[in-house]
Amino acid sequence: MSLETAPGEAIPVVAFGRLTLFFTVIGVLIARTIGRRARHPRSTFIRTTLVLTALSVVPDVLLSTDAATKMTLVLTHLVAAAIVIPALSSRLAGQRGR
Repeated sequence: MSLETAPGEAIPVVAFGRLTLFFTVIGVLIARTIGRRARHPRSTFIRTTLVLTALSVVPDVLLSTDAATKMTLVLTHLVAAAIVIPALSSRLAGQRGR
């Protein structure tokens, strides 16, 4: 099964898992960096990742494909973010030095 983004071009379903895992690792690295440098790591991380999540859906919306495919791609970003962001932010202190 795959999502067709253009005639003859498709995103394989397995790519979703791989990319989600890859960007979760990137999120862990961002959390570690923010945790070490920010005055309020948790809120800084949440704001940063919400902006990055919003930016990540821009290419999905700009694809020249049908609305159902666009919505599926956007929803996969939002579901992944809804799982990963709280899990990582819960490990950060509210303020540095705690």
